[in-house]
Amino acid sequence: MAYENLQPKAVFHFFEELCNIPHGSGNLQKISDYLVSFAKERNLEVIQDSELNVIIKAPGSKGYEDKEPVILQGHMDMVAVKEDSCDIDMLTEGLRCKTDGEYVWAEGTSLGGDDGIAVAYCLALLDSDEIPHPPLEVVITTNEETGMFGATAIDLSSLKGKKMINIDNEEEGAFITSCAGGARIYSDFSFEKENKNGVLYEVKVDGLLGGHSGEMIKCGRGNANHILARTLLNAMDAAEISLVSIEGGVADNAIPSGAVAKVVVPAGNVVDFKESVEQTLEEVKGELEVKDPNVNITCTEAGVEDNYSCAKFEDGRMIISAIISLPDGVQAMSAAVEGLVETSLNLGIIKTEDSAITLEHSVRSSVESAKNQLIKKVATIVTTFGGTYSVSGQYPGWKYRQHSELRDHMVKVYEEMYGKSPRLMAIHAGLECGILSEKIKGLDCISIGPDMQDIHSTKERLSVKSAGNVWEYLKAVLK
Repeated sequence: MAYENLQPKAVFHFFEELCNIPHGSGNLQKISDYLVSFAKERNLEVIQDSELNVIIKAPGSKGYEDKEPVILQGHMDMVAVKEDSCDIDMLTEGLRCKTDGEYVWAEGTSLGGDDGIAVAYCLALLDSDEIPHPPLEVVITTNEETGMFGATAIDLSSLKGKKMINIDNEEEGAFITSCAGGARIYSDFSFEKENKNGVLYEVKVDGLLGGHSGEMIKCGRGNANHILARTLLNAMDAAEISLVSIEGGVADNAIPSGAVAKVVVPAGNVVDFKESVEQTLEEVKGELEVKDPNVNITCTEAGVEDNYSCAKFEDGRMIISAIISLPDGVQAMSAAVEGLVETSLNLGIIKTEDSAITLEHSVRSSVESAKNQLIKKVATIVTTFGGTYSVSGQYPGWKYRQHSELRDHMVKVYEEMYGKSPRLMAIHAGLECGILSEKIKGLDCISIGPDMQDIHSTKERLSVKSAGNVWEYLKAVLK
C-alpha cells in the first residue's frame, strides 16, 4: 500500500482502497457496491438506488444520539484521464498510487481526489467508534462529473438532516457558499463521404495544461479542440486537405489538453500543408506564451494510398468552420463579485463516428438568463451550419444564503482552531448543493475540502498536510 504511512492513517487507507477500484464517470457499479458492502459489514443502514447513488446512515456517538443529524455529501465518480504513454485500462484497473510524503498522485493518470477524498473522509468517520459526532446521513452521488445525474435522480425523502457539509472543494480555508448553474450541449454534424487519393497525415495538438473548465477557465489556457480546428481550417484553405476524423478531449468539463485529426493531403500540396501547420503553431505559441507555453502542433505522415474514405471537402470544411465559429472560454465576468467568472463555456469533447462528428460543450453561469442565452447562441450557430443539438444535465445555481446557522458555526470553529477567519467565496464551477437544496426544503449548505492542484488532469496532486488539516477541522465541526 503506497499510502499506508501517511496521516491521517484511516483517511488515506480508505482513499487508496477507492483508488484501487476503477470509478470513472459511467463506470461505477464496483465502487457503489463497495460502499454498500462497507455499510452492511458495519451494520449501518444503507440505500442504493437505480442510479447507483448510495446513502449510509449512522447513529450519533455516545452522548450525541439525540442531536440533529448532519448530512455529509460528495460524489464517487472521477474524471478518468491518462497520458498517451500510460498503459492502464481505466475501465478495469486501479490507479498506480504515488507519494513523496508531501503530495499524493497517480502515475500517468488523474488521481480522483475530486471527489475521492470526500468519500474517504466519510468512510473513516463511519468506521470509527471513537470520533464524537451527531447522527450522520452520508450521501454519495454518481456521475457528478458528466452532468450531476446522480444528484438529479436521488430521492432524499428519507433524510432528516437540514444541514449539509459538501466536501467537493479544492482549497483549504475557503468555504464555498454559492456556485454557478450549468448544462451540457451535444451537437451533431453529419457528412457525406468520398474517396480521395493522397498522403494520410495525423495532425496532433498537445502539450497544453488542460484543467477544470470551471476553476481554470479564467486562466485563458488553450483549448486543444479549438486549436486543432483552427489548424485544420487554415490547412484546408492553404492545401485543400480532406478530413478523415477528428478526436479530442476526455470530458466536457475538462479543458482539453490534446486533440488529433487524420487528414488526406493531395500529393502536390504537402509542402503548403506543412507550412500552414507551422504558421498556425507560430501564431498559437505567440498567443499562449504566458498562459499555456508548451503548446505544440505536429503533423506526421501515416501512409500513401489511393481511395482514402474522407468527408466531402465542402462538408468537412463546413463542420470545421462551425467549430471555429462557436464561442469558447470566458464570456462574461461577474459585476457583483470581483474576479468571479459569470458565464463561460468549454468545448470539452470532439469525436467522429462513421459519418458524423459530435461536439460536447459544458456551459456555466451564475445568472440563469445568461446561461440560457449562451445555450441559445450555441444552438443558433450549430443549426446555421447544418447541425443538430440537444441539451441535457441542466442544473441550477446555488444561491448565497443570507442567514446560515451552519456557516456561522463552521466559521466560529475555524477561527477557534486557526486564529483567523476562513475565506467565504462563490465559484464558477458547479456543485451538487443547488440540486440537493431543491430536494430538501430549507437545506443549509457549506462546501469545504483540502488543497488539490490540477484536478481533472494527469498532473493532479492532493496535499497530504492539507488533507490532515481538513480532517481535524471536520471532526471539530461535528463535535
